[in-house]
Amino acid sequence: MKDSVPTLVGDDTKCGFCTKSCPRMIEDYRPIYTEVFGDAERDSALGVFLQAYALRNADEKIRKRSQDGGVVTGLLLHLLDTEKIDGAIVSGIDPENPWHPMPQVATTSKEIIAASKSRYTRSANLVALAEAIKERKLKQLAVVGTPCHIQAVQRMRLAPLKRIDRAVVMTIGLFCSETFRFDDLMQQKIAGELGVPLEKLRKLDIKGKLLVYPRGAKESLKVPLKDLAQWVEPSCHYCTDFASDFADISVGGAGTPSKWSTVLARTERGQNLIEEMIAASKFLREEVSSEGLDMLRRIARPKVARQPP
Repeated sequence: MKDSVPTLVGDDTKCGFCTKSCPRMIEDYRPIYTEVFGDAERDSALGVFLQAYALRNADEKIRKRSQDGGVVTGLLLHLLDTEKIDGAIVSGIDPENPWHPMPQVATTSKEIIAASKSRYTRSANLVALAEAIKERKLKQLAVVGTPCHIQAVQRMRLAPLKRIDRAVVMTIGLFCSETFRFDDLMQQKIAGELGVPLEKLRKLDIKGKLLVYPRGAKESLKVPLKDLAQWVEPSCHYCTDFASDFADISVGGAGTPSKWSTVLARTERGQNLIEEMIAASKFLREEVSSEGLDMLRRIARPKVARQPP
């Protein structure tokens, strides 16, 4: 990565794996559904999923530290505690640059909890995947990421890059409409125009608008999304995946009430993990309403419509 852009450091004339793995070097992802899910029935907007859940973490302390229901944090903690993984690929924060995302290999509960909450700016998470496998020699990993991260992992598996296929035992995808350039959103808009120093920013959320929560403030500052459109990362304009269609488990805040998460179990191993946590009373569960799923479909369709006919 150079100035937040993937950059070749030498000629790629032999294997071509970088082209085979890049989520932006393919126009049509539909054929990959067959490779990943076989002939499973696919929702036209949300992809293949076995079960839709409304979930929240039963631990109130974790919920308070999390973006919505604390589901992703809970999944990772459970996987780590039960020794199903020895590390997780997450988006952390640069300790010297408040709110600046940083790819991270989290191997402790403390690191997993510290990486919670959404940043809405790009993080090259898969740089940490290379670190975890090549340098730290970790054998069982969960990968958390936006749709493009999960697409890349699946393309690497299918390439095939066998070391990655063996090491990644769980993929957790995040709902994502778009991400924004850090300098413009965080420094110019939030720190500059809104006057909220990043070290005093408690939380960001998108619920029809960008909601900015300064520490100690009772109300959020609201920014229309149209005001941020100019700062969307260029590659996001080509993405056709809102709900992380190729993950084992997809998670987001849309479609359920505040402090809950909508969760789509897409594979048997993803569904088994969720059911295991519900049975252990680590997750509280409600049904996802048909209205909630329809909302997700409305959000997803503009991206799905970019797919070639």
